[in-house]
Amino acid sequence: LKVGKTNALFASGEDLIMFALTSGTTGQAKFIPVTRRFVDDYRRGWNIFGLKALLDHPNALFRKIVQITSSTREERTPGGLWAGAITGLLAETQKWIVRKHYVTPPAVAGIKDPLAKCYTIARLAVTEDVAFTSTANPSTILRLAQVMGDHSDQLIRDVHDGTLRPPGKTAQHLADDLHPMLAAAPACARRLEKIAARAGRLVPRDVWQLEFLANWTAGTLKLYLARFPEYFGPVPVRDIGLLASEGRFSIPIDDHTPAGILEITSNFLEFIPEQGYGRADPPVLGLADLKLGERYFIVFSNATGLTRYDLGDLVEVVDFYNQTPMIAFLNKGSHISSVTGEKLSEHQAVEAMRILSKRLSQRIEHFLLCPHWGDPPYYVLTLEQALADSCHDDIARQYDAILCDLNIEYRAKRDSLRLAPLKVQRVGDGFFAHDDLKRLADAGRSEQYKRKFLLTQPDADRDLPIL
Repeated sequence: LKVGKTNALFASGEDLIMFALTSGTTGQAKFIPVTRRFVDDYRRGWNIFGLKALLDHPNALFRKIVQITSSTREERTPGGLWAGAITGLLAETQKWIVRKHYVTPPAVAGIKDPLAKCYTIARLAVTEDVAFTSTANPSTILRLAQVMGDHSDQLIRDVHDGTLRPPGKTAQHLADDLHPMLAAAPACARRLEKIAARAGRLVPRDVWQLEFLANWTAGTLKLYLARFPEYFGPVPVRDIGLLASEGRFSIPIDDHTPAGILEITSNFLEFIPEQGYGRADPPVLGLADLKLGERYFIVFSNATGLTRYDLGDLVEVVDFYNQTPMIAFLNKGSHISSVTGEKLSEHQAVEAMRILSKRLSQRIEHFLLCPHWGDPPYYVLTLEQALADSCHDDIARQYDAILCDLNIEYRAKRDSLRLAPLKVQRVGDGFFAHDDLKRLADAGRSEQYKRKFLLTQPDADRDLPIL
């Protein structure tokens, strides 16, 4: 397909538009064929999601949207087609009646420098009446809010002067391309200046009257949600559903829950029970076989040409909408560590830290958990120095106990001494934020970057700069 031989997978006449790149969280990026039918299916799911969200938040109608996507043009294949983000394609080809409400034009998606991209979006957005934000990763919208605060003075000057002078690197022609959207607005600059003087900085909760935020809230990403009130106020959050480069698989219909109705109109879905996953011949179930409270891995076939494709995502059936199951994403199958049969998931690692943070009344966002070989093996929790020094031993003991509460296999291995007590090690303050920026620069696709909180290979953290 990449060299142009579309008949290797599709019938003659099937229109292959581009390739969608996966986020690469489970390995090297994969090239997912994007057909016109697949785009129609993907868009229909977004339309259903968006219509329900707007019906629930009518004050957002006909107001501006901060939508953050990646570029469709990241790599050209030997056959001449572009490979990039499916979300970028949907934004570019959206109907005018919707696209006119987007704060940013498609050109912004192509900005490679993460800081420059965030600043450019903020520059275009602070002058608008923004109703809601839409992006996959909550860390992306948090980063936008932080950039607004860190560069408040420059933003106000740019608004006053009608200029765009972002930190970081941008193409020389970007300001010229965006010139029609950068008109000088002295009155708006004065309003923003008053906000910054009163609050000490510009943040979304003071600049906009937000109706809701749309982004992922499930799995490991729930840690970011604790910081939302600081930047956005008490605004509802609507999970955008289980979706990937390969397709959309659920449609949430309520705020503050990752639960979504299975997207059965665009996919043929099959399910492998959690206990059978990884076996040579696992049991495979249909929709009618799913049970409330049970966990499954999703296998699908759809218009990408992928057939019985293992998405690798573990979901839980949390409800039913009429007869259709509603699912919540838990974690990737690859995000499970089991050095001695404990089957510890990244979801459990993050949930344990959420519980510990609440118990200690201390926000803990930056950490890494990794198994280590020993006699017996054990887990090591990496924290930044200031936090680790403040309550080193107590954090190790409490976090270990919470993991035992969340995972009966982990508890069994600890009780039977097949796992030694958890240990804590330290890295320098600011290490995780610096590492995030480095990985973002390397990946170039900030919306889909996901920090790992659990390493599954023993001693995989050996290269960390431990103090």
